[in-house]
Amino acid sequence: MKISTLAEEGIYQASKWLKLQLLIDQDELASLFQQMGSFEIYPLTGLMELRDVPSSKQRFLDEYGAWIEGMKRGIIPTDEQIRRILACAWSSDPNCLWLQSVPGGKYLVKIAQPVVQVQAHSFTYSEADGVFRPLSMGLNAVFWGIQISYPQIYQDPKTMELLEVADSSNSELFKTIRQWVRDETRATPFVVGEKRTNVPIRLGKKCFSWVGVHPQLKKQGISVYGC
Repeated sequence: MKISTLAEEGIYQASKWLKLQLLIDQDELASLFQQMGSFEIYPLTGLMELRDVPSSKQRFLDEYGAWIEGMKRGIIPTDEQIRRILACAWSSDPNCLWLQSVPGGKYLVKIAQPVVQVQAHSFTYSEADGVFRPLSMGLNAVFWGIQISYPQIYQDPKTMELLEVADSSNSELFKTIRQWVRDETRATPFVVGEKRTNVPIRLGKKCFSWVGVHPQLKKQGISVYGC
């Protein structure tokens, strides 16, 4: 990754996002990483030392795994725990990102071209209309793993030209992720009262055995069918 400036690189913008929301366990995340092949993790929040870019994949797995083990005991990860690894970018090409120097000898990671962006995910359920809404916040939000996003259109930061991402470096990486999600996770069959609703947010196959203890689901009277 090169060290540069906003004046030189411009501001990256993207739109028409494809989004995958999923709760999976640590072993499933490790399986996804293996399927993805050669890629690195780049932190998108906080000031970083050069030695910490890219981030350790094993650290990401361990931190995420700690969240899951806590949930099995009825403990939801805190904001502080989540901030240790999210938000971040997954990229097979380091040239899709660059570093901006800031006072104190540290750096911000900036995006130059489309990358797979990852953040914490939670959803809400509305009793008024019986709708589950992904990536929602609030007092009644239910933590549900991560959201993986990839744009379909972006603006070249230097030329300002609008481009499709089909031929971008990370398009194949996101395609691999989408296929893994289709194969290894399921649409979540939530049950509220006597009503069952298959919701597009995904649940890893290995999570069905323990997701019934999810404390935020229990608090709102939501269950997962068969759990």
